[in-house]
Amino acid sequence: MLIQNMVGDISTLTDKPVIITGGGGGIAQEAGIALAYLGAKVIIGEVDEKKGRTAEGMIAALFPDRARYIPLDLEKPDVIQHFCETVSAEYGTPYAIINNAAITPFDSIERLPLSDWDRSYQVHLRGPLQVIQFFLPKMVEKNQGVLVFTPSSGAVAYMGGYEVFKTAQVELANTLAAELEDTGLSVFSIGPGLVKTQTAMQGIEKVAPLMGISTDEFYHMNRENIVSAEEAGTAFAVSLLLAKKYHGQEIGGIQALIDAGIHEKSGEQISATFCEEGRILLTAIVQTFDEQNNGWKKRNVFERQWMLRDFKKHAGRSADEMANALHQYQIAYTEKDSEQLSGLSALLASLSGYYQHQLEMMQGYIKDSEKRQEYDSCIRGWLKDIETMKRMV
Repeated sequence: MLIQNMVGDISTLTDKPVIITGGGGGIAQEAGIALAYLGAKVIIGEVDEKKGRTAEGMIAALFPDRARYIPLDLEKPDVIQHFCETVSAEYGTPYAIINNAAITPFDSIERLPLSDWDRSYQVHLRGPLQVIQFFLPKMVEKNQGVLVFTPSSGAVAYMGGYEVFKTAQVELANTLAAELEDTGLSVFSIGPGLVKTQTAMQGIEKVAPLMGISTDEFYHMNRENIVSAEEAGTAFAVSLLLAKKYHGQEIGGIQALIDAGIHEKSGEQISATFCEEGRILLTAIVQTFDEQNNGWKKRNVFERQWMLRDFKKHAGRSADEMANALHQYQIAYTEKDSEQLSGLSALLASLSGYYQHQLEMMQGYIKDSEKRQEYDSCIRGWLKDIETMKRMV
């Protein structure tokens, strides 16, 4: 199992109850196995009884008495209430809640029925909120716990019925993180990547034709973001061990695997040119982005949210995820670790794409010609640094 490659202390979750909603699915099932390995008591909240029982059986076969299926339908408030009361009676207050459950109502805004929007709202936002409201007071009282959200990447044509409320989870997570800042609780969002689960594949079979492409073409276009269910599930599990580090952030699953010492080699052969010039250049790139990211966080809440959303839209990942990845690659380059540099070139390309966007946006927002010329020169310098660095890796 991938989780067996975990390095460091794994005792944090020993005998801790952890809820996973949608716990019978591919990613959640793998997360349950990894969590049970880490010693957690896995509570599987699942609307499909067959899936729930199957996941319970698979985990129990490996780790007896570590999994329990309890029916959960996030579209039905009375069922949610019964689920929470059952968990409370049998386990007390959960240590962690992983809001994983999802449905995929894909179609155009014009054609998708309002009933599907209502279902998406219930499953992706209202249902998770009801579960959290039930347990949050006791979690705060205990001064410990983790709330995890699993949002998607943002607006995509024909996927609005799914994306709108999944993306809203980020804002819910950020709000909770701010409100719980002075408690022992941690709140963060984690994107698993594109995983060929049954739910995802059914959704893509609907949306690909609407985009005018085949399902094979869809997967080929997104091949760099595809990960296995085991990778995604293991990332969910180990992220709980690193929850304090991730508090208030939106991270990617691969980041959690790297931070936990689990990193499946891509097979890509990296022939990096290790030299002092490269080290200085990469350090400058990292410092430049750190200054930008820190500057955004000091802005007022509305400016900050807009800038962070704009970055994610054009860079394909959150600002914190970019910063953490850049620092990991900086360490790898300093230590001349070629294997750990896999993916650096792609990361730099995404950062370059954002800087290009900044360059274009600046032309329409800065009236002062001297300032515009100054910023233009500065951004082009950043772009030149990135292109030079890419040639070294």
